Amino acid sequence: MGIRSIFFLLVGLLFLTVSVNAQSSVQEELSRRNLTLSQAQELARQAGINPNDPDQIARVARARGVSEEQIQEWLIDLRLKNGSDTSGSGLEDLSGNVTSADDIELSAEADQDKKPRTSTLKDTSGLEYFGYNIFSDTPDPFKPKTIGPVGDGYVVGPEDQLRLTVWGATEFQYELQVDVEGRILIPNIGLVTVAGQKLSDLRESLKVRLGKSYSGLLRNPPTIFIDLTVTRLRPIQLFVLGEVKNPGGYSFTHNSTIFNVLYGVGGPKISGSLRDIRVIREGKQVATIDLYDLLLRGTDNQNVPLLNNDRIFIPPRESTVSIQGQVRRPAIYELKTNEGLSKLIEFAGGVRPEVYGDRFQISRVIPIEERLDPSFAREILDYPLKEVLSGQREVKLFDQDKVKLFKISEVSDDYVQISGLVNQPGTYELSGQIQTVRDLVLAADSLQDDAFIGRAILTRTNDDSTTTIYSVVLEEVMKDEGSSQNFTLQKRDNLQVFRNTVELIDQRYVNITGEVNNPGRFRYSENMSLEDLILKAGGFTEAAYIGDAEITRTEKTPSKNMLTSKLTHGLISDSDKKDDFYSVDYFWAILDNAKRFELDHRDQVYIRRNPRFNEQRFISIEGEVEFPGTYTILSENERLTAVIERAGGLTREAYAAGARLFRGDQEVIINLEELLNGDRTQEIFVKSGDSIRVPQVPNTVLVTGNVALDGFIKFKEGERLTYYLDQAGGMQQDSYKYVQLTQANGAIYQVKRKGLFKQNPKVEDGARINVIYEAPEPVAERQSAGEILQKSVATLTSALTIIILAERAFN
Repeated sequence: MGIRSIFFLLVGLLFLTVSVNAQSSVQEELSRRNLTLSQAQELARQAGINPNDPDQIARVARARGVSEEQIQEWLIDLRLKNGSDTSGSGLEDLSGNVTSADDIELSAEADQDKKPRTSTLKDTSGLEYFGYNIFSDTPDPFKPKTIGPVGDGYVVGPEDQLRLTVWGATEFQYELQVDVEGRILIPNIGLVTVAGQKLSDLRESLKVRLGKSYSGLLRNPPTIFIDLTVTRLRPIQLFVLGEVKNPGGYSFTHNSTIFNVLYGVGGPKISGSLRDIRVIREGKQVATIDLYDLLLRGTDNQNVPLLNNDRIFIPPRESTVSIQGQVRRPAIYELKTNEGLSKLIEFAGGVRPEVYGDRFQISRVIPIEERLDPSFAREILDYPLKEVLSGQREVKLFDQDKVKLFKISEVSDDYVQISGLVNQPGTYELSGQIQTVRDLVLAADSLQDDAFIGRAILTRTNDDSTTTIYSVVLEEVMKDEGSSQNFTLQKRDNLQVFRNTVELIDQRYVNITGEVNNPGRFRYSENMSLEDLILKAGGFTEAAYIGDAEITRTEKTPSKNMLTSKLTHGLISDSDKKDDFYSVDYFWAILDNAKRFELDHRDQVYIRRNPRFNEQRFISIEGEVEFPGTYTILSENERLTAVIERAGGLTREAYAAGARLFRGDQEVIINLEELLNGDRTQEIFVKSGDSIRVPQVPNTVLVTGNVALDGFIKFKEGERLTYYLDQAGGMQQDSYKYVQLTQANGAIYQVKRKGLFKQNPKVEDGARINVIYEAPEPVAERQSAGEILQKSVATLTSALTIIILAERAFN
């Protein structure tokens, strides 16, 4: 049985469960060939075909001339029948995080029987966010396709799959994959460069190319005909970032648009902009898309072709404004900076015939810096609608504005409003029960306990939409109904009641620093004493100076040059004990004295440190001393010799000239041998944390670096540098002119050893000599004139070759 017969049999086996007709024909074919199902599958394996791999069978089908449309139909039907994903035959992921275009195209098809999802893109008022619901259920026509017809203007590129069909006197058909270099391999013809050409131009060029082998293509009339189509589009990798539901990397077909991509990834989140979609290419923004043009007018003029590795970025919405009432499409819209109410009404489809033209209302968030009462964050503004609709006036809108257009039958000016520190703020009908300011306050369930009764603000809206402000003394209003402050209310009056903090200094405080357990700022209370503050600060530390406390106070000073006043309050009565270290024995006596000092708002209290209180400090000494270990520093200026003496002095094996002192990460150069021999100029005061190391007598000198033989050389009293270099075989020819000499105490010297005025110092026991290597300067290689000419000609020839190849590839 031939492989072609096996293939068609396998196609029938593959789709055995898909259709009754396929099942019947396969059974007949098996019976005719006297084969069982398992035997047919085994024959397929012997032919190198995996009967369980639809993708492999699809590739063989294409090579044998089966139409791409039929193959794709079989594959999709099979996978849907088996309840599996259809992405197996799609494009490969371009990274670990990339979703293929086929995944996006078919992922929802298995759920076609499910009910459409209910939109939840609404705010608390029930208004929808305009434009976002279009992404809730992606319609198939907008999903990116990897197969299907393309126009003659399509530019062929790498990874496209082409179908070349020839019929007439000669007939054949090939499925041709464009390789990464933009070429296709046509059997019996050879490699042909196709990338970068339009499909229509490529047909003509292939007709000429194949006409050299099949002359019937070029006859008049022709006896052989040719057709070229694109059967699978090349993928591109795109990254969708920002305020989108599923950010990440995706694989799409080359002809995908911005809208295909957004549909494919589920669209922007509600927080994302629909009007500022940015295409970023190689770090630069190349396009900005406003989806409102598509959603409101159906135009797609801003769309740009997408390239591999483009970034599509969705920033947050710039401004969110809602409109409700008498418009054709009430919703929540996104506005740009230069757009006002006229544009919002246009987005909302215009006004309805029943709209009330004299007035519309805007509910606006008051900026934080302008809020007189933190509990009242919105204000209601009225404007004439007729002026806006006629173009006489434009009303600027701000983020979170809520616009309401009234219906003729709904409009009523018989209302008043009250806000702020009342128990039931809101809008009330101006009626027989509510006529005055006092009536309105009582209707709002009266004032809250912390309301400011000294003043309230009554804002009155005039007939020309201007406002007038009146000051109301609430204390008089609530005490006497007949008070002149009990204004008679008018339509649309607004009464604002403030918190009592407007007359008080809120958040008063005192500070305490220094030797207390919890220094910082504390809330000030009336009649607060120094004792109260000390207790709030957790009491004193052990290092506190108990003689007195220093207090600085902000108040009017006798001189303009004085910023604050300085006060001092004694903490202990017995002056003989003021320098004592703090202990629990003094606690209650100190508090009794502190209780007598009354603090004021913004006082700064400083508990100073007792200058005589010091933590114990230590120094360590190790090596060749009689009693190595850690010693306490007894005085501020304790000398190194005193510490050596406390450690019992040096042992017989000690090498004083090699002693070293380390202070933190640094080394302090000392000469302990000269110091112990009476040279007081070598004396040094020790510090906390110092470490002293006294080694044994080494009796060697270490020579390293660029010498014939590096290593230890026996120390010889009185010998100089030259002696030790000679013992090590001397300096090499390529040595640096300076040699590094490190004496036993850590002191480092550069010693000149080449040229005039060579140096040759004495070397101490335990020293180190390092000879440094000096790399020779590179010598430029000389080239003859002939070599230079030969290289120039070779370079020119290479450049000309590249130019010729490029012309052949793209012409």
